[in-house]
Amino acid sequence: MAATPDRLNNSKNRIQSPRTPTSPSDTTVGASRVKDAVEKCIDLYQKWRITTQKGAQYCNAIESIEKGVLEPKAKNCNPYPANLELYCKNLAILNGILEEVVNDLDMIVQQQQVLELVMKGELVGRSWSMEYVLDALRRILQSFRSELVLRKVVTENIGHGCSVQELALHVAFWEQLSNQNENMNLLVKMLHSELNIPLTS
Repeated sequence: MAATPDRLNNSKNRIQSPRTPTSPSDTTVGASRVKDAVEKCIDLYQKWRITTQKGAQYCNAIESIEKGVLEPKAKNCNPYPANLELYCKNLAILNGILEEVVNDLDMIVQQQQVLELVMKGELVGRSWSMEYVLDALRRILQSFRSELVLRKVVTENIGHGCSVQELALHVAFWEQLSNQNENMNLLVKMLHSELNIPLTS
């Protein structure tokens, strides 16, 4: 395989990940590391989706419990029954999992930023350069970060809803955060395709 113009202009002192003439385009040492990083990112994305879906179930359960507490005939009952506290704690635990996903993905992005210094301009996917892949990872990370902040707000407030309308708003907000970031799903599918990573069900 012919060298890319970027490789032809590299100095000998620069760390390189050369391809042998018979190697496919995704088997350089550097490209292999990028593919491994993207696979980890995709695993984290799946973990994020499963966790937020579970969170939606908890939000609906909290809404159902609190509706019972807010009914006129329940005025003298405990405003924070044990099952409500349990679901709220579980929702907080899910937020902890989401925070771990953000931290893990942040570490991956930092590692790829270092790798980019020696692979700038190098093709690492079917058509994407290292810069494009890194930009995609950064966008996913930024989306997760902003979403996590808002999910924490829901988690801290849903257990203290004072009206049915307020509860419904919290639940809808949690669910809509996933819907509004559907572009991340497309971005992940593009990474699958670019790095030739098999799609899982």
